[in-house]
Amino acid sequence: QKTIDLQFVVSSYDVKDAHKFFLLTLYSKYIERYLKNKRERKMLGRLRNSFLNTMRTSHKLVGYSCNISKSCLSTKSCLRKPFVTRRESTSPLTSHDGYNYFGDNFQNRSGKRQLSSFSKDASVAPKNFDVNDRWKVIPPANAVHLSIGSVYVYSMWTTSLTQNLGVVGNAPLDWSHSEILPVFSAAAVTLGLTTSFLGSWVEKSGPRKAGIVGTMFWSSALGTTALGVHFHSLELVYLGYGVLGGIGWGLMYLAPVTTVMKWFPDKRGLATGIALSAFGAGAALAPSIIQSALDFFAVAPQYIGPLPDFTSNNEDIAKCVNLTTLNDGSQIISETSKLGIPGQQVIVVSESDLSRLPNLSLGAGAYALGTGDTGASKALASLGVFYGVLGSVGSRYMMLPHQDWSPQSPKSFEVKDEKMRESFNVGLTTADAMKTTQFPLLWLSVFGNATGGLALLSSSKLMVTDIWAGVLPDVVTTSFATGYVSALGIGMAVGRFGWSAMSDYLGRRSTYALFGCGIPIVGLAPSLCHTAVASDGNTMPMLCSFYAGSFLAISFYGGIFSVLPAYIADLFGQKHAGSIHGKLLTAWATSAVAGPMGLAYLRSSSVSRAINDLIATIDDNDAFRQAFGCNIDDKEIIQTLIDANTISISRLMDIVPVGTIDPTPFLYDSTCYIAAGLMGVSALANFTISPLTQTAQNSLGKVLK
Repeated sequence: QKTIDLQFVVSSYDVKDAHKFFLLTLYSKYIERYLKNKRERKMLGRLRNSFLNTMRTSHKLVGYSCNISKSCLSTKSCLRKPFVTRRESTSPLTSHDGYNYFGDNFQNRSGKRQLSSFSKDASVAPKNFDVNDRWKVIPPANAVHLSIGSVYVYSMWTTSLTQNLGVVGNAPLDWSHSEILPVFSAAAVTLGLTTSFLGSWVEKSGPRKAGIVGTMFWSSALGTTALGVHFHSLELVYLGYGVLGGIGWGLMYLAPVTTVMKWFPDKRGLATGIALSAFGAGAALAPSIIQSALDFFAVAPQYIGPLPDFTSNNEDIAKCVNLTTLNDGSQIISETSKLGIPGQQVIVVSESDLSRLPNLSLGAGAYALGTGDTGASKALASLGVFYGVLGSVGSRYMMLPHQDWSPQSPKSFEVKDEKMRESFNVGLTTADAMKTTQFPLLWLSVFGNATGGLALLSSSKLMVTDIWAGVLPDVVTTSFATGYVSALGIGMAVGRFGWSAMSDYLGRRSTYALFGCGIPIVGLAPSLCHTAVASDGNTMPMLCSFYAGSFLAISFYGGIFSVLPAYIADLFGQKHAGSIHGKLLTAWATSAVAGPMGLAYLRSSSVSRAINDLIATIDDNDAFRQAFGCNIDDKEIIQTLIDANTISISRLMDIVPVGTIDPTPFLYDSTCYIAAGLMGVSALANFTISPLTQTAQNSLGKVLK
């Protein structure tokens, strides 16, 4: 009603005044949204086309286009400036009084128009948008989250990255887990910084621009990581996945969440659950996609033959490969070996390693180093293109509601539910929210709960293989581990949707309190593993219990972040919830550093202790010398071999006394205990959170209830 009377459109058919034709052309597409009659819309289209054809002929124009923005939503704003041409040769489109009725947004198509369809103004829906159609804004937002959801299955890449050169094992120059796991932490830190510093920019620029920029970063991150893997450059891996991926992660996370929440102010928990469930769905679908890509591009290395300590028949010694250990800890084929090329560097695969290696049917023994490919670089590059297309399409069609739109008045320009409208536009500023006691308590609640979940997500495939492959080798194969990672993604998606929807009925604080049920699940996991290793009976129920406990625990992790935006809106108001959300995600970034890096450190320490304990049990020095080329009491040489990945738990298990228990399932005991303790601290912090004080409420200009 503020722009132009619809009656004017109909009457303009017989009016020759140029002013009205200019206005008609300018507002034609905007007015067309309000015309319900098909005949009127056709008439409007004919008028617009006829006028533009006339102007192209008389003024020799190539063609023009117009963007409607908030600054051009009234006739007064279009009459605000005289027309000024940039080029003398261009015929000015002016009326007899010299005004430019097309405003500042009228541009020549031959000129530059960057991201016009991705601007915030272009993404704003009409004020009378039907409330029943608001569900249509969810699929584009979900497409963006499906694209970025694969960031959570970083564990699918860890094995390939730590065996980038060895392919079937860890070569001396391969990256260690303590070098690879912090890549995920680096991405999380960058995510926290991005959401903290660019949260306001996302609100200002709109979901489309934020989504497409984030997609560019995420796609280029996977491409850069692929280059790092191909050239074996750890710096490029950190730059790609850690820095560029973190920026894309932050932008692609915030834009859909804040957008969907604005469409569902009456169901905030359900809205964030729907939006973030796609994030979990992306994590659920990604493992199968990644594993399929790795298997497609992988190339098995050249098999040379078995080693003497892998054969029980000493008469077949001529059919075995003899190795020589160098000073740097690597092993090569010796001059006396009947198989292989003398001096060729090899990687050794033990019997216990075979269950962890897909499509490797040649058996244990020596493999030529540098003759295979994990397929990681090509898989990363391919997924970069795929996720780039998916994220771009989703970003293009995200929409924002009009500032006067309300779900209580879908067919009226006037907002009937004034209370909801006011609550939508009221809230503490980010600076004021950070001064309250609720902010650090909520930060701590997120940090402790997220640390354990991120430790599991960053190494879930490796963890389930280490713990259960030795107990049930016929069950826990590579495909089982991939399915386990997918199940965690499903659990995260279910948790994001289910817990957020339940929070609308239980309350945000009570829902966070339920997440404390994860404390016994995580704290008792080591006892379950010890019982399974020591058991001589059926251990399948224990594996199922571990599987179910992991699923439930990761659903709590998913619920933390789907409930968080609504929790923020309840405590601090909706107006600046997006910016406050960005600040609170620094807690997640901190936990993403503490979780994966803490797990890497604790696991590395456990591996070192386990190797030293196994070496202490070996009483056959000849077997040790035959396998590693040194004596048991050569401590310095042994440490060099450990650092070069030549001595490992799996290779030691082939020469230790019969009956020695494999310590691999116990490598994560300390991690579980510490994670359970941090979750307990979070539960106490959430219990302490109370509503805002009267002073904080008064700063809103009204009492938030």
